Amino acid sequence: MRRIRNEYGVTFIEQLSALLLGLVIIASLYRFYRSELFHLLAQEAKTTTLEDARGAMDMISRDLRLAGSWGMGSAPPESGLGDDPNEDEDSVCNRVYAATERLIHIQMDLNGNGDCADAEPRENIRYELTGPTSTCPGSNIIRRNGDCLVAHVTAPDSGKLFRYYNDDGVELGNVPQLAAIKRIRISFSIGTKHPNPNIGGNLTSTLATSIELRN
Repeated sequence: MRRIRNEYGVTFIEQLSALLLGLVIIASLYRFYRSELFHLLAQEAKTTTLEDARGAMDMISRDLRLAGSWGMGSAPPESGLGDDPNEDEDSVCNRVYAATERLIHIQMDLNGNGDCADAEPRENIRYELTGPTSTCPGSNIIRRNGDCLVAHVTAPDSGKLFRYYNDDGVELGNVPQLAAIKRIRISFSIGTKHPNPNIGGNLTSTLATSIELRN
């Protein structure tokens, strides 16, 4: 049998077909790599926001559990200085000084020195959901005694950062009777911009917990 030889090698059509096939493979690999990269960046951003949210929630929960802890066994008298910011007529410090759906102000006397306005340990604490500042961005922020605790905050629970309940589990409303507060529910979300511009929007982490006041 006579063997027929191709004396011309690879034809132009064959070269073009191989090139196109290579381009298709490279494009597919690039899309896969890009998708996996953005997926990884999204997971990292999600983890970071969740850690920030947990850190803020842990701090708020710890402080609320200590509200009304009087080292001397009973609430000390107000000094009329840092422990009485509203200059009200109370004669003693308050377990819960003020409470709304966006704010809670608590007091304690952890070191038992008769002063619930000490800065170390912090014994006069105010948390509030407010608008952003130049150094703390986002639609809302949570402040602790005026300092930025966490940025890019939303309150998904009908816009309420705090909800208040009495001993029977009945919700006390947006401006509760302070002495009746037994349990406080906290809920908020922290968002960050999605790293993939084709998707857009925000990556959001939401946390919620309930705190039983000990005192």
